[in-house]
Amino acid sequence: MARLGENRWGKSDVRVSKIHRSESGDDFLDLTVQLLLQGDVEAAHVLGDNRGVLPTDTMKNTVYGLAQEHLTRDLEAFAAVLCDHFLERDGITTADVSVSERIWDRVGPSSFIDGGSGRRLARVAVATTDGATAGVWAGVDGMVVLKTTGSAFSGFPRDEFTVLPETEERILATSVKAVWRYSVTPANTTATWEKARQSMIDSFFSEHSASVQHQGWMMAEALLGTVEEIEEVEFRLPNQHHLNYDLSRFGMEDQGVVFQPVSEPYGDIGFTVTR
Repeated sequence: MARLGENRWGKSDVRVSKIHRSESGDDFLDLTVQLLLQGDVEAAHVLGDNRGVLPTDTMKNTVYGLAQEHLTRDLEAFAAVLCDHFLERDGITTADVSVSERIWDRVGPSSFIDGGSGRRLARVAVATTDGATAGVWAGVDGMVVLKTTGSAFSGFPRDEFTVLPETEERILATSVKAVWRYSVTPANTTATWEKARQSMIDSFFSEHSASVQHQGWMMAEALLGTVEEIEEVEFRLPNQHHLNYDLSRFGMEDQGVVFQPVSEPYGDIGFTVTR
């Protein structure tokens, strides 16, 4: 005779982000939460009776609903709030909540860089016929930057499948890949690379953008204006979306500070800028 052994149910990889706004600058939290419950749900397995099974979609929504009031830098306290909430329900005997944080390094009041992000790129191509250098390239890949203000997206065309709302203020995050070609190889390639990288960072955080395309163009202009040896630059700017999570559908006042980070699908913008 078959018997049900240890079991659990829950929701994994619930991504939630939150802005804490203050006069001194924004704080930004980017978390991944796992929720696991145990309880008397044998009837669900054996008889198909779901009366004791809290839907995992409800569990996911609970993370966003409680984040607005309770999510702070004290991640353990937030996990405890979630556990207590689920244990208040009849039939649930164990709540196990794990939280991991993606670290963002602050570089300004509303500006953040993914801690440890970005790789330096270098490439040299030499023609085999006469040994002449066919090209020297440098760049950066995986440099993740985020700002909690200073970006918009509006005025775009709409059709029967367009549901995206227009906004004049949003989170903008992207993983920058920029590869540039030198017309003349700099005497100090490392110092030049550092200067080039910093010019893109400064541009991203200091200038208001109307789109990812607009943001990239301004970064390219800053790069070409800073390093005269750069002849052209190719950008790829995949968008890392943080979508507003509508809490009003739960009868709550939506303060516009809780978001759902979405890994895919994502906007993917690419272009080349030359002198």
